[in-house]
Amino acid sequence: MKHLQKLLAASLALILVLAMAATAFAAEVTGSITIESNDKVSVAGKTFQAYKILDVKSYTANENAPATVVYTVPEALQNFYMTRYSLTGNEGDFDAQVTANIAKETDLFAFAEAALAAAKAANITPGTATAGAADTSVTISNLPLGYYVIEDTATTKPVSALILDTTTPNVTVKIKADKPDVDKKIDGTKDTDDATTTLVKYNNTAIGDQVPYVVTTQVPDMTGYTKYYFVLNDILSKGLTFNNDVAIQIGNNTLAKDTDYTVTTSATADGGTALEIVFKNFIQYKAKTGSDIAVTYSATVNEEAVIGPTGNPNEITLKYSNNPNFEDDNDSDKPNDQSPIGETPKSTTRTYVTELELLKVDGNGNRLTGAEFQIAGTKLNTVLVTAAEFTQDANGAYWKLKDGSYTTDDPNAEGMDQTKYESITTKYSKATTTETITKPENVAYTGTVGSDGVLRFTGLSAGTYTITELKAPAGYNLLTTPITVTIGFTAPTEPSTDCTWTYTGTDVVNGTHTNRITVTNQAGTELPSTGGMGTTLFYIAGSVLVLAAVVLLTAKKRMNGKA
Repeated sequence: MKHLQKLLAASLALILVLAMAATAFAAEVTGSITIESNDKVSVAGKTFQAYKILDVKSYTANENAPATVVYTVPEALQNFYMTRYSLTGNEGDFDAQVTANIAKETDLFAFAEAALAAAKAANITPGTATAGAADTSVTISNLPLGYYVIEDTATTKPVSALILDTTTPNVTVKIKADKPDVDKKIDGTKDTDDATTTLVKYNNTAIGDQVPYVVTTQVPDMTGYTKYYFVLNDILSKGLTFNNDVAIQIGNNTLAKDTDYTVTTSATADGGTALEIVFKNFIQYKAKTGSDIAVTYSATVNEEAVIGPTGNPNEITLKYSNNPNFEDDNDSDKPNDQSPIGETPKSTTRTYVTELELLKVDGNGNRLTGAEFQIAGTKLNTVLVTAAEFTQDANGAYWKLKDGSYTTDDPNAEGMDQTKYESITTKYSKATTTETITKPENVAYTGTVGSDGVLRFTGLSAGTYTITELKAPAGYNLLTTPITVTIGFTAPTEPSTDCTWTYTGTDVVNGTHTNRITVTNQAGTELPSTGGMGTTLFYIAGSVLVLAAVVLLTAKKRMNGKA
């Protein structure tokens, strides 16, 4: 009987254990990730994969203290984390050290790309979902709690790095990646009557003209952030004067200067202007993920403009938050030294200006001074846009750097710093498209030849010009036929940033960028003056006529007398 009681007790204990285990298994929480389209990119027809790169061991929520999550590293990814963070794997708190290092990442998007590549190499099985042809969202379901990287298989790029835990087991993200971008162009519609003209990268214009800029970006996905920095830094070269006319729109809403953003300027070491635009409390736009941001302003081409093929650059970068796990106690809208931020590659425009040089000489090639000329005509304000797309190509000539930019510097060459490169084996090719628009505009300048016989017309753009001599040097004949010169402009061919100018016309000698026209004046021929030889000839001719008349009259009288 006692043995039976012990057996029943043991059986009951086993049942209770199994029941508790069953309860635990039944209570196991899974999550889901929903990826939505935005107004620019659709999820329709695309496949997404969720790779778990950290396991969630436990989660503690406390109303009076921040929630805590304990992560563990999947065995298949231990080597990845050891290499990335220089760990031995023997640390007693290896998991905690990995978690701490991820929190310190300065570019979370770059981390997500690296972790995605490691997860694929480790053959981690992802959660997968494919959107239908008309779907605007797609959900990856039944995901164990953890830290995930989501891949858009169409682009092989991460959509987001995000956490699933017991308080937020179901997460929604936009298809656009967390990493924002920025693009700067020149508003070509200002130089053409065609309202459909696109924005452009390169233009040529004259000193005194305005260059209207348009900067475009988007509101990034700020899921998980409580504070977000969004700062534009623009550098105007010294040939461009900022007109202090910044205007910003997010979607259809116009922001107010000083209330929604600030603009500050400072001088650069080489005489240019540094422009900083800081968005205030940018996290307030969290619900507007994917909305377009348009920033417009202008600069005037000034007398310091670089003349010739190198042009006058204007470049911009965007600084943005890139780690939602960072507890930021900075009260400013500008990041400080401890703030984890990323920075986009530079987006650059260039404005090109040229000049003509007149050399005034006599018939023997000696330089003359004092002549006055006017240059007038139609300025063809030619504008070109260049857009580049990089794709993986084993025969390409570019490598990708960790900051997202591309270079033709081979990382495998001797002495190269390979740590700057995303990969030393993956190469890329580049495709470029160009568009041209023109608009006529009247211009006219006058000037007097200097003591060296030279007169320069500086600050011209492409176009056809007529050069007329208004006043000749003393003792020389005025030119009766104007000189016509046509200036042509060709945009740079990547990777060069030098444009090409062409000059055609009479007596034009093409130089690097200053093109000389030799103008020759001939000395005047002196006409006979009063009291000179010319008058004497008239006197002689008159005397001969008088004498002839006397002879004729005398002869006639004699004939009459004989009669």
